[in-house]
Amino acid sequence: MPSPAKTHQVLEINLISAQGLKPPSSPRRRPQTYAVTWIHPDTKLRTRVDKLGGHNPTWNDKFLFRVSPEFLSSDTSSICIAIYAVGTFRDHLVGTLRFLVSNILSRDADDSTPCFSAFQIRRPSGRFHGVMNIGAMVMEGSGFPALDKISAIGYRDLMGENIQQRRRKTAEEEALSSESCENSCTEEGEGESSTASSSSSPRTVTLRDWNGVRELAGNKTLTMSASGFLCCLVSQGSVHQQFSPTNTSPER
Repeated sequence: MPSPAKTHQVLEINLISAQGLKPPSSPRRRPQTYAVTWIHPDTKLRTRVDKLGGHNPTWNDKFLFRVSPEFLSSDTSSICIAIYAVGTFRDHLVGTLRFLVSNILSRDADDSTPCFSAFQIRRPSGRFHGVMNIGAMVMEGSGFPALDKISAIGYRDLMGENIQQRRRKTAEEEALSSESCENSCTEEGEGESSTASSSSSPRTVTLRDWNGVRELAGNKTLTMSASGFLCCLVSQGSVHQQFSPTNTSPER
């Protein structure tokens, strides 16, 4: 059974800009507009809001649609677009347009060659006012695995999804690298601890022996000093008794 990527193609629609729009008048600010495009009404994609162009907005947003070869070869396959102006309480419809895919894609040119065209914008009143510049190109579906699960996606959304996947992958790699570094540092620390304990054992024994010698020497010195002090006291006592007045005989 062939994979979905091999049974469909990708139609890229580029909503470039518009000229001569006539949005509802707003005394407070210049009009800010955006466009919505779709093939099936259940999947609509929106451009960014143009805040500077006013009546001549520029979006230059690309959208990818998963289509079949039969859709591209049909003379009735079409793309729908609606332009809105941002309002205070609700957005206002500026105009709509619908164009056939066969009117923008050249059958003689290569499918991967971008094609450009301008289409008139129909106001809600039914009159045409302004034009919209659109680009289109057909690509192989194998290069867009995200379209295997959904029928359409914006190019900015697609790039954001790829960035999130790259960030998630980078975070996982950093976590694995940090874990391996911690394991290696722990093993090195245990090795250094065992080496330090084994190397410090002779030094500890030596210091313990040296302290014992100092204690022994100190005790001997204290004993010798105490004995000398006692001998001195005995000598003084005998001398005192020898020359005491009570022991001398009175002269007659």
